[in-house]
Amino acid sequence: MKNFKVFNIAFTLLMLTVIAACNDDDKPEPKKEESLVPKEVQEINQFVWEGMDFAYFWNTSMPEVDYEWEEDTYELFDKLLFTSVDRWSFLTDDVDALNNYFSGISKSMGHSIRLFRLTEGSDDLVGFIEYVEPGSPADLAGGIYRGRMFHKIDGTKLSISNYSNLLNQDDYTMTFGLLNQDLTITDETPSVNIAAVEWQSNPILMSKVIDHGGSKVGYLVYTSFVDDYNDELEAVFADFKNQGVDNLVLDLRYNSGGSVNSAILLSSMIAPADKVGDVLLRTNYNDNLKDYFDLKYPNETDLYIDRIIENSNNLNLDKVAILSTFKTASASEMVIYGLDPHMEVIHIGEQTHGKYYGSITLSDPDEKHKWAMQPIVMRAENKTNSISYNEGLIPNPERIDFIDANEMFELGNVNEDFLAVALTSLTGVAPAKAQLKAAKRIISDPVNVEANIGHPLKYDMQYNFKK
Repeated sequence: MKNFKVFNIAFTLLMLTVIAACNDDDKPEPKKEESLVPKEVQEINQFVWEGMDFAYFWNTSMPEVDYEWEEDTYELFDKLLFTSVDRWSFLTDDVDALNNYFSGISKSMGHSIRLFRLTEGSDDLVGFIEYVEPGSPADLAGGIYRGRMFHKIDGTKLSISNYSNLLNQDDYTMTFGLLNQDLTITDETPSVNIAAVEWQSNPILMSKVIDHGGSKVGYLVYTSFVDDYNDELEAVFADFKNQGVDNLVLDLRYNSGGSVNSAILLSSMIAPADKVGDVLLRTNYNDNLKDYFDLKYPNETDLYIDRIIENSNNLNLDKVAILSTFKTASASEMVIYGLDPHMEVIHIGEQTHGKYYGSITLSDPDEKHKWAMQPIVMRAENKTNSISYNEGLIPNPERIDFIDANEMFELGNVNEDFLAVALTSLTGVAPAKAQLKAAKRIISDPVNVEANIGHPLKYDMQYNFKK
């Protein structure tokens, strides 16, 4: 396999002599009087300001700020963000937890949830279990499975005002319920208690081959792009190829992004074999980074291009069905729009999140402190630049996840609504028992605020660059 580009900037690349040279002139003039902000805070502030000034995609839109006078580093970081576009850059004081997260390790209960308003305009919420990871605390607790509805945490009804606090605990009790036709809820017993643990999440939630309509259809539920699981991802496609898969359903409904390397690998195992070497992705940076890369790699012809790579597990498909929800973001979206110029992409589900930008991790190479940033540093485009950067990708056909709150199928069941539509689109044959209902629901619209639940790394696309 080609050694594709990895841009692992842990500040070593950015914060050495280049930053020093670039930023001395740009730094706002210090005030005449001496700042009373503690020196250790000023040092962290300097780390933040210089890193953002050099690498941030919208660095020319940053306000002039004298970091020596900023008492709160988080507030300083927020001041620098181009918030009219950027909803994703963030700062942390725990780089180790950040690195663990990118490896699939975090404190977790091992279940994924989705929230809805009970009725239009109501503050009352209900939640549904999207999936449960095998062997996780949620799995071992029993009684937690896809489609099950809950409406209380620790005995308190979920609402717009309390859901974030209730669901961000490391230990809580879920009360489940049955939703009646008049939208009243009948409690189900017993309630289930679960506690978060340090959990290694496998992004390959499910893979199977489905014999349907005279076709062998591979089905993959992939929940995050994690480089540490690339070997396992290749093994899935090796199995698909050995079993003679001639169609593929890629379920990215609950995948909010991750490593571009993994996205390139996945795309390269799906695309037609004769597309090897063709453009999958083009990247754009600010002038500082572009000048740096041009200087460092003067003979690199593909400096800002990622191509479809050769892989022995390539399925050589001419079409693929990809499933999405509003959680489908960043690297997941990249697979959809990256493949679109090269093959038929049957995009089924909900409009995606709409993040076409990538980030890198900036931390102190000398480990003098544990602070780190994950700023947006690049924008991605596909071969034909056929992306509307102001909105998420529009599916056709449109479906709505959890269409019927009282009738849900497990992932991988051919009668599960999204999968049934995909199988029908790919083979022309609908599953015998699938109802393929109209895209409407018996409860109100989803509360698209999952970024308020759990880790701030929702919707990330990490671009790494290495020669």
